[in-house]
Amino acid sequence: MPLPLLGPSRLSSDRLRQRVQERPARLHQLALLTAAVTFLLVIAGGLVWATESALACPDWPLCHGQAFPHLAGRVLFEVSHRYVAGTVSVLAGLLAGLSFRFGGKVRAASLVAFALVLAQAVLGGLTVLLRLPLVVRVAHLATSQAFFAAVLWTVFATREPRPFERSVPRGARALAGIAALAVYAQLLLGAFVRHTGAALACNASVFTCFGAVWPAPQDGYGAFGPAQMVTLHKGFALVVGALVLAATARTLSRAPAGSLARKLAWAAGGLVVAQILLGAASVLSYLAISLVTAHLATGSLLFASVLSLWFALAEVTAPAAAAAPAAAAIRHAEAL
Repeated sequence: MPLPLLGPSRLSSDRLRQRVQERPARLHQLALLTAAVTFLLVIAGGLVWATESALACPDWPLCHGQAFPHLAGRVLFEVSHRYVAGTVSVLAGLLAGLSFRFGGKVRAASLVAFALVLAQAVLGGLTVLLRLPLVVRVAHLATSQAFFAAVLWTVFATREPRPFERSVPRGARALAGIAALAVYAQLLLGAFVRHTGAALACNASVFTCFGAVWPAPQDGYGAFGPAQMVTLHKGFALVVGALVLAATARTLSRAPAGSLARKLAWAAGGLVVAQILLGAASVLSYLAISLVTAHLATGSLLFASVLSLWFALAEVTAPAAAAAPAAAAIRHAEAL
């Protein structure tokens, strides 16, 4: 009996199914690994600042003229940070190289991430060579978080979609996006507080600044000095907390049990509470290294969770799509 002929549409669908099955397996795992090591890089960078080790190596990219200097004291923190940064750069390069076979959003996300990691390396070198200028240090952190966001974009671009059983309430994704932008802005504001030495400008006061909700102008600083900056950082933390909790509640009100968006919403809600508490504890402890580093790490995790929630909510489709996940996956592959 002759074999039935397969039309072009059938062949095209078969190729797409094969592509959907093979794409996430390797590239998605590599993107997840890159995101995990990037988080370790954030922690390593936080330790460099907290231990005042940024200039432990006066040169760059070598350290005292050596690629492998003796790891002790502050040199240990600075060189470890550089080693992790190098690992992240290699992973980002692999991610960009492997993404070319897929094209679309996968390639775009990976290339953006690679460009940002190169910019991050340059800013890291300038931080040392220019002896810690404020604008370069803040730009260094801003780029690191933007790179983290691009890697997360790659994670979701290579992920096979899991449609919800029902749609989430209108505005949930918009809230998550606004909350993610607010967290990013708060991270930058925190960088200014950290790198200008303003964290203890109000001493160990958490809720007020020397008894005032908004501190009076300080001699030598004009209307906006260190006390005003740290007070702004504290106040904006409440705005960020309200936005994140609103996005969490909005998602949890309709997202089905076990969905990724629901898990991310719970994570974001818990992390924003922990972040506010760690900020208060850092001040009360007069900037204990462990608490300050945990504060930075939790802030980065909070940004990742809220941004991931925004990405996850983009996968929400109509109930009909949930009944045909294979078809939804093929449409997702076509879109990428």
